Amino acid sequence: MGLTTRANSLRSSTSLMLAACTVLWVGGCERRQIGSRSESSRQPPVREATKDDRTPSTDGERASNPATGGDGSSNKAIRLEVVSESVEASLGGTRAPDGMVFAALQARLCNIHPKQAIEKSKLEGKRDHTQGVGGFARGETAADREYVEVDVAYKIPRLRDHLYLLVDGVAYALAHTTDTHRAVDPSSEMVIELQGDTKEIELVFAIPEDADHTALQLLDYTNGHVLVPVRGKVKRARGDGRLPKGCVDERSTASLEIATRGVRFSEIFGDEQAAPGRTFAIVDVVGRSLSRGGAMKNIVEMDPTRYLWVTTDGGFIFYAQPRTDGHPIRFTPEVFQHQAIAFVVPDAIDRLRLGVRVENEVIGLDITERRPKGIPKARATHTDGEVMQVLFFGNRRQANQVILDLGIRPLAEERGLEIQPGAQFILVAGERELRMDAGATEALPHPPPRPFIVPPGTPVRFELAFTTDDTPTGLRVKGFRSETRIELE
Repeated sequence: MGLTTRANSLRSSTSLMLAACTVLWVGGCERRQIGSRSESSRQPPVREATKDDRTPSTDGERASNPATGGDGSSNKAIRLEVVSESVEASLGGTRAPDGMVFAALQARLCNIHPKQAIEKSKLEGKRDHTQGVGGFARGETAADREYVEVDVAYKIPRLRDHLYLLVDGVAYALAHTTDTHRAVDPSSEMVIELQGDTKEIELVFAIPEDADHTALQLLDYTNGHVLVPVRGKVKRARGDGRLPKGCVDERSTASLEIATRGVRFSEIFGDEQAAPGRTFAIVDVVGRSLSRGGAMKNIVEMDPTRYLWVTTDGGFIFYAQPRTDGHPIRFTPEVFQHQAIAFVVPDAIDRLRLGVRVENEVIGLDITERRPKGIPKARATHTDGEVMQVLFFGNRRQANQVILDLGIRPLAEERGLEIQPGAQFILVAGERELRMDAGATEALPHPPPRPFIVPPGTPVRFELAFTTDDTPTGLRVKGFRSETRIELE
């Protein structure tokens, strides 16, 4: 909570930040520490509630439980109501993903924070010439000081960090539709300046079309969370803290519990159309942060394009696509949160396994009933010191191109490898040395992953294309610790 003071004619106010987060970078993910923080040296005499000490006054209404949400619609600072709800297949030109619908909620928020007393001289900005002694040097008592009541503005820094729709025990984040739709931007802030003021906003969530129980959750780490029923039963919407039914596989690291719920294949993801021969594999997962910073719990965030991938038959991997809203994947500690993660894969794929890197831990989760076939035995290998093993599976000719089937097996337990295929793999054909044809390589069914990062403990197979009519005789490999030549047939 940050409290800042500003004069506003006769109606002065302080500003109450709903929550403050400290960002901690920890390798494969970002952890946001939830807590309170002072943002001004000029503060009114207000007691800040801590994470473990929330007993907000609610004027007769039940306050929400800070750990699991509650049945009330207010805490000591804000009253939240759902005025109306509609369910739509598309909004503002944006169509909901397959199996999903848009839940559009008209929400009303009212600032109910009690006014705070503050010395009038501080609001007027008078300078203290007594070196901190103040009224004591002039013989003043507390009764002599003039106080005024000020409003406390309620501020949500980013709506997407604090507003979720709970659906049958799983949290769904605010959805991005189009700029022409009247729904709020999930990345925008909201400020309600004065006590008694209200604001109405439209919130849009993409949720399963078969949803039964829903409730709107406002996460307020200072005053207590607020949970408002929307449809069905609140307890069923909130869930019991256990994984939802129907999960395919579940794994945990020191900072994250994550489970897969299945995969959908589609030629379209957001506004993107898959290229010929490709399709989008959209993997549904739920996760919950287990990370803690002392007594505080953390929000875990990660870049899906670098730390989430799927493995297919033979050991080929494909990293996730960027989210349609451009934001990282995030998991809060309060409730399991849904994420739909898209991967571009060959359209004949039917067996997948999800890979997740959280800090230096790598875990694998089943997605389909049958696991992908493993990486085959290499025809030739080269061990590059303690860094990696280069695998050669074979080569073939395709018109005027030579296609090499290769692999990398990392040897460092807690470190990924960033590979530069154009510089590290050189084809020898007669007297010529050729570098890979980037365009032809990208058109192959199994090009190197993008980015070409080999996760710790995860062998990666890939193909490279070289354009030449000459007969290849060898492959030069430039490793991190050594160089070698692999003879080709």
